[in-house]
Amino acid sequence: MEVLPSRAGRSLLPTGPSPRHRRRTTMRDTRRRVVVTGLGTVSCLGMDPVTLFENLVEGVSGIRPHPALPGEAVGWVEYEPADHFSRSQLFTMDRVSQLAVLSARQAVAAAGLAPRKNRRTGVLFGCSFGGAQTLEESYASYFGARRGPRKLSIPMTMSHAPSAQVSIHLGVEGESQSYSTACSSSAVAIGEGMRRIRDGYLDVAIAGGAESMLVPGVVGEWQKLGVLARPEGEPSTGCRPFTAGRNGFHLSEGAATLVLEERDHAMDRGAPILAEITGYGVSNDAFHITRPHADGQCIAIRNALADAGLEPEQIGHINAHGTSTPAGDCAEAASLRKVFGSHLDTTPLSATKASHGHCIGSSGALEAAVTVMALNRALAPPVPFQAEIDELAPVDLVMGAPRSLAGVDHAMSNSFAFGGNNAVLIISRNSAG
Repeated sequence: MEVLPSRAGRSLLPTGPSPRHRRRTTMRDTRRRVVVTGLGTVSCLGMDPVTLFENLVEGVSGIRPHPALPGEAVGWVEYEPADHFSRSQLFTMDRVSQLAVLSARQAVAAAGLAPRKNRRTGVLFGCSFGGAQTLEESYASYFGARRGPRKLSIPMTMSHAPSAQVSIHLGVEGESQSYSTACSSSAVAIGEGMRRIRDGYLDVAIAGGAESMLVPGVVGEWQKLGVLARPEGEPSTGCRPFTAGRNGFHLSEGAATLVLEERDHAMDRGAPILAEITGYGVSNDAFHITRPHADGQCIAIRNALADAGLEPEQIGHINAHGTSTPAGDCAEAASLRKVFGSHLDTTPLSATKASHGHCIGSSGALEAAVTVMALNRALAPPVPFQAEIDELAPVDLVMGAPRSLAGVDHAMSNSFAFGGNNAVLIISRNSAG
């Protein structure tokens, strides 16, 4: 691991926006535009974005039994840590941080970016649970009267560890921020990264999320909540968003990173521009710790549309939060109906948790990456089954086969979370305008 030079003598004063970016404006046509120049994903459907999207389009499910979780089908990532990290690095990293770094490395390489020591590049990551594997092992060791917890258990389990480790491994000296808003954590990280660039504090944001909690203690607590799918047949299709008879989701792990960049900065260096983040909206239901409410979700959706300067009719594709819980899907369908009206009936809606499971804190970033690829490929990924739509959650769900998004310029990705934390991203096809 490369040793960074001493920071002795460097100024500790906050840098803030550079002089040429200090004037803020609310004029949409003059504010700094934020584009996506790189993607990185690690999931149960593959170790890179291309494999992930191809499997989604082909209707492949990554949900399968886990050897350490008898009776529970989950989306787990198969990789050998020693193939990617040194022994000294692994000594300091929980699995969640490993996934974060793997996805960030991909994204930065795809963007052709060299972020080391660039103070106008930041890292913003979402994570809900932190280092669950290390924490579970530490408790087992402590209460089992064995040799006790690992020396670095505390920093390895904190929810900021993925963001910190990405900064360390990439050598990013700009700000490093962590967000923990349950299932909207990484969507918030992307939205806040966009704002940091738009407001002039950063030129580049390495934004995303990571989650890895597939350990018996944590999974057992999720089972107690009664939100995990109990499939009657094939476990891989137990998560059936917006359909009649749905009963929950499958937990999964994974990470996703988007390189966000000020548009002129990206164009000046000849970076590939995959899409533009044009809108971001957040809200809180202010209602209940677990039960969602459509009114709160509507606020986030409308905020995102207003931020993008778009009308609902201009959204041609929706990547739904779609957890396949009875209450969750009904609330989301209701919020979409309130905002979109009859336009919802002809707007292709993808619910990709049916294939890759629910990654909790990293789901927003993973699904944002999928949405970027959907616009680039002009294809809306399907759920891997055919079923009857619930009349209480009527949406135009893409089922069985992908659907064309030819001519679609704007898509929306929803992330709704426990505690009523809502985050919505508007992602637009790259244009020269």
